[in-house]
Amino acid sequence: MLRSLRDTALRFGAAGPVALFTAIGPLVGAVVLTATAPLWLEWFLASGAVGAVVFLALTALLAGLSLTPTHASSLLGGMAFGFGLGSALAITGVTLAAALGFVVLRHFLRDRVVDALSHHPRAEAVHRALDQDRGVRTLALLVLIRLSPVVPFAATNLLMSTTGVRLVPYLVGSALGLAPRVLAVVWIGSSLTELDLSQAADRRLLVVGIAATVAALFVLGRASRRGLARMQGA
Repeated sequence: MLRSLRDTALRFGAAGPVALFTAIGPLVGAVVLTATAPLWLEWFLASGAVGAVVFLALTALLAGLSLTPTHASSLLGGMAFGFGLGSALAITGVTLAAALGFVVLRHFLRDRVVDALSHHPRAEAVHRALDQDRGVRTLALLVLIRLSPVVPFAATNLLMSTTGVRLVPYLVGSALGLAPRVLAVVWIGSSLTELDLSQAADRRLLVVGIAATVAALFVLGRASRRGLARMQGA
């Protein structure tokens, strides 16, 4: 078993550490944001139009590179700009972050991940289904995955960057799937005066997320079975 795990890690090459970073980076970023808030939060809340530009740029860069969690951006957007403008800026920012993460990861890691998946038939079957189906079903699956709290923002960027999904449908599905959570967190942030990232939790969103997770797993399970059947019949 240990040899198998080692061989799998070697096949994924740089993708292994990157996948680990996408899980750990946002958590570390949340701690850093909270700890340093006294140094920059007051300026940010009073920054106006300049702050909006800074907000968009940093949300795209930091969340896109898995350095901060997206809910932190949404919370800060609500605190600084209120629900209306904050929602527009937060959704735009996380969509730009999704684009950056997707493009960077596809450029550097796609070939390595595809090669590694070829040694795992079920995973390859799911991957092929996502790679080949570029219609409404793929868009719907993207929305479900983005709604789900099980697959983090950065991990979804990594997963989908290795498929044949095109950038525009990817961004549309991401924006639609992320919007409910972003709007809810911006609304919570609009009532805060101090940065508290724990306030981003919402039980109603958790229920929606669990339902989306179940639906996404169902769709992926069917895709896996169909893909395996095609591979065995080839």
